Amino acid sequence: MSAYADRLEALVADAADRCTGCGKCFEVCPTAREIGLDAGEAKARVGELLDLARDGGAAADGLQKWLNACDGSARCSDACPEGINVRQWVTIAKMKALDVARPREVGAANAANRFRHMAQAVRLLASMQLPSETLKKILEPAERRTAEILFYTGCNVLRTPHIVLNVMDILDAMQLDFDVVGGTSHCCGVYQFQEADLPTYERMGHRTFQRFGQSGASKVLTWCPTCTKNFDELEKDVEEPFFDLGHISEFLAANLETLKARFVDQPKRRVVIHEHLGIGATVDSIRKLLGAVPNLELVELVQDSGFSYACGGQAAKFKDREQAIHRALAEGAVAAGADTIVTMYHSCHRALAGAEAAYPLRVVNFTDVIAEALGRGGHPDYYRLYKAGGPMDEAVAAARKFLASNGVRVDEASVHSLTADIFNETGLAGSRDSFAQAFTALAKEG
Repeated sequence: MSAYADRLEALVADAADRCTGCGKCFEVCPTAREIGLDAGEAKARVGELLDLARDGGAAADGLQKWLNACDGSARCSDACPEGINVRQWVTIAKMKALDVARPREVGAANAANRFRHMAQAVRLLASMQLPSETLKKILEPAERRTAEILFYTGCNVLRTPHIVLNVMDILDAMQLDFDVVGGTSHCCGVYQFQEADLPTYERMGHRTFQRFGQSGASKVLTWCPTCTKNFDELEKDVEEPFFDLGHISEFLAANLETLKARFVDQPKRRVVIHEHLGIGATVDSIRKLLGAVPNLELVELVQDSGFSYACGGQAAKFKDREQAIHRALAEGAVAAGADTIVTMYHSCHRALAGAEAAYPLRVVNFTDVIAEALGRGGHPDYYRLYKAGGPMDEAVAAARKFLASNGVRVDEASVHSLTADIFNETGLAGSRDSFAQAFTALAKEG
């Protein structure tokens, strides 16, 4: 095994040594209940997890079902009386069990296919929405950066790049020395780890984390919840970095007084935050930030915020549950007299952006609100235009310009693939026909 794999083993061994087998982690697991696993068998399932940690080999059938169901909610970690990061333990255990259950080359092929599909979609959507100079700046290697603060976007937020532009505006308004880095060349390696292709993960995700250190930045601000989770639990806990790592929302909340001094008057609005627990103090941080925005009223709404740490991703295995969460949020917001849904993450934004097609609501990201309160922002949310399914004139005109700027062409096959990516995701949306027809016509322009 590699030195990195040895350190993962040490994390698992430590968790197993501290575990008392009480079963509370299994009892509170929302996805275990979702697939019908009996909470009364909690101690048996945790006993199987302990056996796997100590003896290796294949996972017992009941344990394997639990591992497969995990969507990273972190309810297990919160419930542990011993303070064990059970989510981390389960993530590593799932990888180890999968590695035993099938040839590694199968996992490597699966991971490569998933990464390739994601990379193609990200490249096209970013090229349709960003000017070339901005995209080149984001994709520049991390180790070449010299700023004190590094804002790490991850990959998938580039499908909704106005969010990245908002964060850049906010950090500019704070007069900070920062640089922005991301894209698939700086991937966190989530697919490789999930598919038990650890050697490739080390060359990708582990290497990305090392590159942050080589940049010389003293602080790395993350955006993506999955990247944040992975780097916290699979990198930072493996070997303490020389830089501070934290989510952008927590950093902004910690500097709220600096932001408030720059806030300008805003139109009145009543907002509901689409909340997800599981990633640090992001919910509390975003509530704190929005609570300070002039003329903004936070509307309290009971939500199923503990089911998953973000929309999509591992939670996409439970489409009916996710769909119910999205509908309940939109309907509850309307019933409570809210006029705006505020999303926390990019995957949630993609899922809810189309709500405007069916409900009298605006859907914005929290970075939209903060940037606008600073007198910045206002970047077009083209993805929301796609998802709402209305007229595409503005989106097509922008795409035509940006694609030419980036030297990228779309063909009809690409449009077909993008249409599926955008509209097959769990969430709320208008008709896909508007997007498909408008962008097919753009592709035919040559």
